[in-house]
Amino acid sequence: MQTKRVFSHTPSLLTALALAIGSASAMAAEYNAKLSLDVPENNTKYVAAQQFADLVRERTDDNVDIQLFANSVLGGETESAEGIRLGSVQMGIITSSVLTSWVPEVQVLDLPYLIDDEEQATALSEPLTKELSPNFEKQGFHLLGFSVNGIRQLMSSFPIHSIDDIQGKKMRVIQSPLHVEAWRAAGANPTPIPAPEIYNAMQTGVIDFFDNTATNYLTNRFYEVAPYYVKTDHIFAMGTWVVSQSWWQRLPEDYQQAITQAAQEVQAELPAMRRKDDQAALDETVADGATIIEIEDKGPWKEAMKPVRDEFTKKIPNGEALVSLIENAE
Repeated sequence: MQTKRVFSHTPSLLTALALAIGSASAMAAEYNAKLSLDVPENNTKYVAAQQFADLVRERTDDNVDIQLFANSVLGGETESAEGIRLGSVQMGIITSSVLTSWVPEVQVLDLPYLIDDEEQATALSEPLTKELSPNFEKQGFHLLGFSVNGIRQLMSSFPIHSIDDIQGKKMRVIQSPLHVEAWRAAGANPTPIPAPEIYNAMQTGVIDFFDNTATNYLTNRFYEVAPYYVKTDHIFAMGTWVVSQSWWQRLPEDYQQAITQAAQEVQAELPAMRRKDDQAALDETVADGATIIEIEDKGPWKEAMKPVRDEFTKKIPNGEALVSLIENAE
């Protein structure tokens, strides 16, 4: 089957040039920052980060230059987060679950069926940022807010129309006790497997299904081994916009304000960008044979996972208050 590709894992000429000669523009700026991303250049997250960088440069009269480094060229998300803490990397949009070892409160965003839609996901950024900023600062991060990386949906070798269809089936889950217990409660047989091994595990029958986001469904060609894409909307994968606290403290206050405002403006625009890009990705997989299944009644899924959600809410520091804050975001 010949497949059109709209994304690429290979670092593009743009990234290579940024690495080789990006310092030319940076030399003219008073403050310079490297922003690490785990996605290719035409991913929604990269496009948003570029808009952010452009706004910051414009509003600081070219005195703050943010260079983007895609495709994890500065390291994976864990390495990038550590670099931000230490100041060798200045910025990143890091998946929230990666940061739980430093800020355990942020695990609240992994609770299943906590967020209902992208409007709520956008609205929660301001109050959650205000609440958790001190916790991030203690760990060397300045927090600029949250945005949706994508919505975790099921991708399967077999059709799934209800929770009954996954009973006893082998599911790849991320290496997290919360995810393991949530899917065990739903009746699946959860198997933690690193992300790079998903395709081969599906191909060889080690697992029957897994969850991931729409753009990854296309980018990683998951539709070839998981031709059923099932919309359960169980977790909104959130990106955490973080800056090195040591770098942030060196900035003049007016530059800090410019950066904060630019981040908030771009984060507000992301839901529409995400919906458009997700739909484009799914349309391409459908053209190559994938089937999209809508789960209209999510009640049984929510009910099955509720005990695990309640259990982990109690384990997360200040969990009940954070859950209430997110549920009431508007």
